[in-house]
Amino acid sequence: MPDPCAPGKTRSERILAEKLELLYRTSAAIITNFVISSVVAWLVSDLYPHWVLGIWLAAVAVVCGGRLLLQWHFHHTSAEKRCTTCAAKRYTLGALASGLLWGVLCLGLPVWGDTMDYIVLAVTAAGMSAGAVSTIAVYYPAYFCYSLSFAVPLTTVTILHHDVDIAGAGAMMVIYYAAISLTAWRTNRFIAATAELSVDNQILKSSLSTARGERDAARTEKWSTLAQLSHELRTPLNAILGFSETMHGEIFGKLGHPRYKEYAEHILTSGRDLLTLTEELLLLSQGESGTLSLKESEVDAGQIVHALIDLKAAIAGRAGVELQAYVATDLPLLKADAAKLRQMLLNLIDNAIKFTPAGGEASVTAAVRDGAIILRVSDSGIGMSAEQVLVALEPFGRIGNALNNNTAGAGLGLPICKRLTELHGATLAIETAPGKGTSCTITFPAARTIARSSAAAA
Repeated sequence: MPDPCAPGKTRSERILAEKLELLYRTSAAIITNFVISSVVAWLVSDLYPHWVLGIWLAAVAVVCGGRLLLQWHFHHTSAEKRCTTCAAKRYTLGALASGLLWGVLCLGLPVWGDTMDYIVLAVTAAGMSAGAVSTIAVYYPAYFCYSLSFAVPLTTVTILHHDVDIAGAGAMMVIYYAAISLTAWRTNRFIAATAELSVDNQILKSSLSTARGERDAARTEKWSTLAQLSHELRTPLNAILGFSETMHGEIFGKLGHPRYKEYAEHILTSGRDLLTLTEELLLLSQGESGTLSLKESEVDAGQIVHALIDLKAAIAGRAGVELQAYVATDLPLLKADAAKLRQMLLNLIDNAIKFTPAGGEASVTAAVRDGAIILRVSDSGIGMSAEQVLVALEPFGRIGNALNNNTAGAGLGLPICKRLTELHGATLAIETAPGKGTSCTITFPAARTIARSSAAAA
């Protein structure tokens, strides 16, 4: 059984702790109890011996003082060091002691009391029972001990009274106490349910926070490892490219056999492909680990579009795809990272050429709408379903079909484009359908638009 005083508390102990916070929240009920005791002692002092009332009031003062001390100790003990079951037992004993003192006063009614004294104590007991519902019923054992310890003596001496009217009032008091006890039990159930819900929410929140932390840690570790791997791959790849370019350029003279040059071309092509893949992995891993940043400047997006069209025109021609550029004449400048903007468009253009059959078309459009610069890459290719779009946006997600099963690519183009788009505060929208082609639109926020006149004046 777990130690209730241990820092790591069980669910039931945490629920009890919630109840105790309500139980010990104020000392007003204890002080009120002493004040009422003093008033009642004065009211019955005509017939009750003064020495009896003096001893009784002294005992009440001692019990109230002890309960106030318990209250102080509870609030000055940290939640981690607080023993919930001990605090609950102490409060219950204090409530029981207060109730028993009232019961002792009630037992003196047949000896010293008159009809008015019966009425005073009956009304006082009824009021205290009702008031305890809002203060003690949060912990039912404490309420039960407090209420029962004076209700039983009072109803007993009242029912046994020789006066029929007083005895009848005693019977009615039994019904009243039964009803008020039922109300207290229902109040306790409601508060208990609220405390349970509060604790369960806290446990769930803590579990979610822990799980989120573990997920983020694992994700960061994964992408940090991948970033390190990419860095490690770049060094030998650069060496391969350097040697291959030397061979291909025949810097030290003729290689001799013509096939050496052919092999060098293969090495060079493969090295460039591997370097491209490594650069993409590095870019993606930096984006996922949160270390990717922008080097912003005033960029002519239209100029970048034309440059990429010229760069990919030969490749598109060999694939039988007509590649066109449509750049608005009044296109303003864009505040962006030029290299990353070029990477985004390059990835989209590569995909457009790759997934468009011979005889198809691909185009890049640069326009401005409502102050926002819009870049769109469209093709008349095979298109994708909604499910395939979700796959394509995930790292290494590839869509297999009859056209592109043998095409190169690691499935990083769209994920990188999406990450770089978000880094610029822009949005990437994909409109596509199987057999209907694909249109990828990047919309930059209007805040990134810079009028050419303003740039010239600067």
